[in-house]
Formats: sequence, C-alpha cells, structure tokens
Amino acid sequence: MKAALLLYASITNPKDAAFHEWCTTIGITCPGAQVRTTPQSVAGRGVFSTKDLVAGEELIKIPYHAALTQGNGALNFPSLAKELLHLREQNAQQHQPSGSALRRIWNRIRRKQPPIAKETNAGENAQEYWKEELTSYALEAIEQDHPWSTWIEQWQRNDPMQTLVDQGTWTHDNPVYTNIYPNGIAESILTAVNDFQEMAPDIPDYKIGAAVGIRLELVDDYLFQYSNKVPTSASLFSLAVSRAVGLTERVTAIIPMHDMINHSAQSNVEMAYNEKDGVFGSFSLIASVDIPKDTELFLRYTDVTDDEGKWDDDKATWLLTQWGIPSSPTGNTAPVEEEHTASSREKSVVDA
Repeated sequence: MKAALLLYASITNPKDAAFHEWCTTIGITCPGAQVRTTPQSVAGRGVFSTKDLVAGEELIKIPYHAALTQGNGALNFPSLAKELLHLREQNAQQHQPSGSALRRIWNRIRRKQPPIAKETNAGENAQEYWKEELTSYALEAIEQDHPWSTWIEQWQRNDPMQTLVDQGTWTHDNPVYTNIYPNGIAESILTAVNDFQEMAPDIPDYKIGAAVGIRLELVDDYLFQYSNKVPTSASLFSLAVSRAVGLTERVTAIIPMHDMINHSAQSNVEMAYNEKDGVFGSFSLIASVDIPKDTELFLRYTDVTDDEGKWDDDKATWLLTQWGIPSSPTGNTAPVEEEHTASSREKSVVDA
C-alpha cells in the first residue's frame, strides 16, 4: 500500500491518479507500468514502463474478475442478466441474431487471445450478443456507481466513426439526415468517409464507405432490438466494440489497463492468460522485448499485410474504421491510442 501511495504521488494528472487508485482497489497490479497523460505519448495518453524491463518480464497483472465479460456482468448485475437473457431468447425466436452476415466478417477481424475456459454463467448463445450485452452491463455499472464505473467513465475515442455515432445524424429519423447528397446518403456519413480518406488516402473511398456502413448497421440493429427494453447508448456501444478483445470463440472481454495501451505494428508487449491463478485465473501483460524505463508500451491490434507480406487494403480499411488507425503500403501503421472523446461513454494483442 505504501508503494501504491508513492505511485499516486508521482502521477501529476488527477485522471491518471484516479485510474491507478482504482486499479489497486480492484486488484490490478502494475509493477512495471503506469498510465500517463503526456505529450511523450503518441496519442497524448498511454501506458509507459516505470523501470527497465527484460523480455518475458511481467509488468501488469489483471485478475479475471476485473474484466468486463458477459459472465462477470451477470454475476454483478443478476437482475439485468435476466432481462438480457429474455431479450436473447426473444431475438433467437424471431430471427437470426442481429447482423448475422456482418457478424461473420466481424469475427474474422476480432482480436483473439490465448484460450480460456468457457464462462458457464453467461448462458447459451451468449457470444452472439456480446456487443449488446457488454454495453448494457457498462451502462448499468455507471447507473449503479459500481466500481467498474471509475474505469468505464474514462473510455474515450476521437475519430470520424465515433464522431458520427455521437452525433446520431446517420439515422433517418434525425432531422439532420434530411440534409443529404443526391445519392441519398446522409451528408454526415460522407463527411466521415472523407475524413477517413484524408487520414488514409491509399484506401479507396468505396471500401471505407462499406466499412462505415457495416459499423452503422451494427449500431442500428442494436438500437432496434434493445431500445425501450433496457437502457441503451449508441456512443457507448461503439466504444465498447472498439475496446473489446476476443478471448475465445465464446468469450469476449474488455480488460482494464490492457485497453489503455496504444497500437503499433512494432509492439513491445503481449498478453498471457494464467489459468491456475486463483479461482478464475488472471491476465498478464508481458514484455516481448527488452524495454528501457519511460518507454511507451504498445500492442499490435491487428496485422494489415496478406500472406505474402504485402499491404492489404481490406485489412487496412478495418483498422482505420474500427480503431481510427491509418496505414499505407509504403509505411507502417501509425501508433494510435485506443482512447475516445470525453463527450462519449463507452484492442488481439497476439493474432490467432
């Protein structure tokens, strides 16, 4: 505890200090890392080494119960879990899960992690509804001032996709949608596509437009199925989807501290699952190379090359619209933080 107090005293940003205090309270240990808001970060805020690290050294340890999963959500909010199970059963009876064709595309780009045991309390077909249900549990945590809320309220994102969702101007029932281009597309959607293309001019605009459309269809399906039944938030849904990581084919999680680490094609940390650590296990973030003190830590969210090692504009399109990270055939992907706008509520470190 004394070491923790010294850590807080060394952090000058109140938001960063509050997050680290919360980590200690919930059981997350950071013997070699620290969140910092600083111009030294590629995105203004990131995770840095607090000492010289050698390859293979553990720098962050996260107990499984700290992660936001459907199973953990059900344990913390049993009444909401019953409502979500009822909605899941209704949706399964009426039609295929929302965006089923899109879901197959999504699962191919979803980040995968070392396998863990199946959650037994999430219910049948839980994985089909992870986006919607993790969003619901995040909203409930904020509403009930649950310990998770300290972390969730620090989720941010600042890119054209999140701005579009935050504004809500893509929906037909929004008056702003009436300001459309001749082809019938909302001006705000084309603005987002144009903004993305300015970030990544080597990606064709029609591919960016298709990816933006898929993301918006997921949001539309979520709002259609869950509005007026449980609390909903398009902004938080979009944020949760961008922060989530696939642990197995059946379990998706948003993992505190892990989700604060920025992206780079040249990552220097990776994640491991410690199955025998405690009742449910724990996650470890481990140095994959020697890392000097005060170096920013990076994960690689996904790869944008094909089997021959060439830049793949399809993969690059998803990297751009999913995390706001531009790339090009002549350069590496720019390191970008998976953080989001302060007005919003709402990364596979190792590719499968």
